Parts: sequence; structure tokens; C-alpha cells
Amino acid sequence: MGVKVSQCFKVIYWIEQLPISGILYSYYRTTFYTAPRSGRGLNYIFLSGAPTTVQLMLHRKKYKKNIVLLLCTTVIVMGFLWITPHVQAQGDISRNSSHPVQMGAEKMLGPQSQQAKGEQRVLMVAVRFPYVGPTIPLGEIRRTVVTELDKYVREQSYGSTWIKPDFRGWVKLPDGLSKYRIRHEYGKIDTGKIRKLIEDTMTTIENEVDFSQYQHMLIIPGAAVTGPGTGYGAPCYCANPGMLSGVTKSYHPGYATLKSKGGKTFQGGIFVGVENAHLGMFAHDFFHALGGLHMNRPLVPCLYDHQLQPETARIGSLSHHAVFMGPWDIMSMHYYKRKEPPVGISSFTKIRLGWISPDQVAFVRPGETTCAFLTPLATKGNTLVVKIPLGRGNYYLVENRRPIGFDQILPDSGILILKVISALPSGSGPVRVRNADPDSSNFSHATFKLDYPNRNLFVDEENNIAVIPLWSEEEKQGVLVTTAQKRSEALAAALALQKIQQNRLQINEQKQLLERYHESFKEFEFTNCSRIAKDILDRKLNQ
Repeated sequence: MGVKVSQCFKVIYWIEQLPISGILYSYYRTTFYTAPRSGRGLNYIFLSGAPTTVQLMLHRKKYKKNIVLLLCTTVIVMGFLWITPHVQAQGDISRNSSHPVQMGAEKMLGPQSQQAKGEQRVLMVAVRFPYVGPTIPLGEIRRTVVTELDKYVREQSYGSTWIKPDFRGWVKLPDGLSKYRIRHEYGKIDTGKIRKLIEDTMTTIENEVDFSQYQHMLIIPGAAVTGPGTGYGAPCYCANPGMLSGVTKSYHPGYATLKSKGGKTFQGGIFVGVENAHLGMFAHDFFHALGGLHMNRPLVPCLYDHQLQPETARIGSLSHHAVFMGPWDIMSMHYYKRKEPPVGISSFTKIRLGWISPDQVAFVRPGETTCAFLTPLATKGNTLVVKIPLGRGNYYLVENRRPIGFDQILPDSGILILKVISALPSGSGPVRVRNADPDSSNFSHATFKLDYPNRNLFVDEENNIAVIPLWSEEEKQGVLVTTAQKRSEALAAALALQKIQQNRLQINEQKQLLERYHESFKEFEFTNCSRIAKDILDRKLNQ
């Protein structure tokens, strides 16, 4: 070729390590990393040592055409890489393949599902196996997946989504349980058995069901009580899009087409939950199916650690793998207490499902100072969350969690701060709670509170961000986002007002001073706030 290509290969190898998403990168991987039957392709060259012209020429016959395309694609991708950080720095712009983003840069929420609102038609089939009897009454199962799941979805979506169920059971499958049983460990599930379960179920009811009338399908195996090594095996999972694609380290879920023996097909969302699964498990995997895919990733990802999940059954505690968020979202921890309802979902999952709109979000850039009063996340309100973009797809979300609705079971309440790292895939911690009390177990004291001396300030020095919880105004919780440099004076002003509010004021002049204090605080004149506070407290002492 007349050109030394080692530097080019190093650039390409560097590109592959970056969190690139988009059509160009997918095309690049598909076109140039397909290895021949010997198991060696360009990927082998990269990983076998420093690339050289000689190594390339060894593969020249097979890859001559692709090398030219590779070099062209490299130029395009590098230009894409240069543009992306500049665009994201202006407002964290994300692209949704099904619905291109149109709004201003500062008001971008990232990808949101376009299929998670309105009526969701779900075919629910409770199945049983020969010689194995279910242990939970069908009516109890129906109540969980029909009544309680719908209630949960309605509350989390603020009434914008609901389930229209078609519940059927018990439907007897043709083969014994052993033909369907799968291992519960993530990454070790037999996709052939999953497909058999679904297609056998479809075949059994195909003469009485029009599968095209449903968006989703839920299959409920009645296999005694499922647990580690017993019953059906896996208590709950999302099959489509999900496990049917085969879970590996390079896992890219897609929508598989399922087919009955009579030729009827179904390609919608499919999730599976055993008869004794917790409501939170059904909801968790339904949300995977409900959200769909974005850039070859689940739009609603798992927020627990996939690597630790196989050990959870042996240890007997869900908190073992909920190391990124604890119980603050069912996508992290299916339930907090086995005999209690599940907790609500975080603002991240609500945004991904399209249940929080841009006008319900206060956007604050690093270096800016803004005061917001947040409605509890469990209830519909004007402002539900603060978003602080950090560039390259990363950002903070600040939310107000209160013991309301399903959030009553949470171990704590107050201002919760999440850091979103968009490049990380499902099961690797794309969302992480900024724990206000790292010494507490399982994020049980994760929220920030003004009246807790060790939990009233969050600082990110690198990005020049400080977050301070403020006082409450009725059900709303105040939060101040400012710079790291202003944190001391801002916190002092907030604490001074808290001290004033703890003393009841009787004299009109003092009330006028208090009004001045509020006005100064909301104008971010923190030094003036401290002077007014001192004046108010001095007058109080002299009464």
C-alpha cells in the first residue's frame, strides 16, 4: 500500500476503547471485526502486539478491500468523535433512533422511550408442567400480576401508563419441568430452553389467541416454589429484548421472533416470572420490555452489578449485588423487604421511560447557582428533578424522596443525588447514588439533609459543583446548586435560616427581616443573608 499502517491501527484500537455509540461505530465493528474461520481477524492483529506493515500484509489478500474502507471510516469516526464532546458540552445532547431530539441543548434529557406511555396490552399466561403442581393459588397470582402490577405502573408513571391484561391459566405444557428449567445465574441461561418455554406456550393457546393484539407477553411458570437450585430456576427475567439474544460479555440485546407450531408469530416484549416472584421482580423485567432498545442497549438498564448477581442466591441477600444504588430503584434491588411492596423507581428510570418531561426538570450547568424546590418524586409536580450535565453524556440527577406511596418502604428520605455515567452498560453501574453516609449499610442513609451536620453538603471539586439541601415549603424540598467556592457561605446562610425557623417570631419587624432574608437567599446574596440572620437572632435574644 506504500504506507506504514501501524499508527493507523493504534488509532483504530484507541477508538474501540472509547464509549462510542451510533451507527458509524456499529458499522465499523460489524464490517472490520468479523474474524475468518481460523478465529483470526483484524482484532487478532491488534491484540497480538504492535501492528506492523508485515502483519497487515499477511492478511492483505482477505482484507485488502476492507483496509481501504477501514481507513475511510477512521477519518469519519474521528471527526464524529471530535464533534460529539463539543455538542455534549453545550447541553448533553443525546440521540434517540426512534424519535430524533428537537429541543434546545440545555433542556435535553437524553434518550426516552417512545413506547412506554398509554395502554399496554399484556397477554399473561400461567403455565404448569406435567407431574409438578403449583403451590400458589391462581387467584393470588392473578392479583399480583393484574391488579398490583397495574397499580404500581400507574403510580410510577403518574397515570400516563396502564396495563390492559388478558390473564389465562393454568395452561399445561407438553413436557416435564426439566425440559424448561434454566439456571438463575446471569450469563449462564440456556436460550434454547427459554425459546422452548415461550413457543410451547404459544402453541398450546394459538387456536384461541391472536398474538398480534398484544404488545407484551408475560409467562408465569407454576413450578412449586422456585429458589436457588429448585423449581423453575430463574425467578424472573426479560426474554425479549434480552435473554433470548444470549447474554455474553459483548451482549447486544435484540428482538427475537417467536413462532408457534401453527405458524403464528410474536416479536413484542416478553418477560417471565415464576409463581412466587415478588411484585418488584415482575415490574423490574416489565420495565426492561416496556422501555425497549436504544443504540443496541436496553433503554431501561439493570442498575445492580451483574458480576455479583450469581453469588446473591448463595448469600441470601439482594443487597449483595445492589452495590451502586441499594434499594433506591427496583432496577437496582427488586424489593427492600420480601413481605412488603417494592419501592418506587428513581428519576433516571422515570426519565428513560418518558414519564418525566423537560418542563419538570431544572437544568443547571456547572459553575451556575440555582435554587429549586422539588416535589416528592412519588407525586406528580411542576419540578421533580434537577439535572446537572457534566459533558460526554454524564450528569447528576437530584431528586426529593419522601415516604409517599410505594416509597413508604424506603429506609430514608431527603435529597438523593445520582451520578449517571452513560457509557457504562447495563449491570455495570450506569447510575450510582452519591451516598451521604458511606458508613451506613446498603445506602440506608443515602440522602442529604440540612439538619444532619455530616449530610448537609455534597461537593464535586473537579466539576465545580456543590449541592446543599434547604428547608421545606409545604411538601416541596428546597435544594441549592452552586459552585464549590461558594459552598461555605451558602451552607452558613442555609443553616442560619434553619436556626431562625426553629425560633418562633412574634414581632412584625422580625418577620419583615425574615422576608428580606428569603429574598436575599433566592438572589444568592449569601453574605447579606448571614448579616440579616445575625440581626434577627440578636433581636430575638434581646426580647
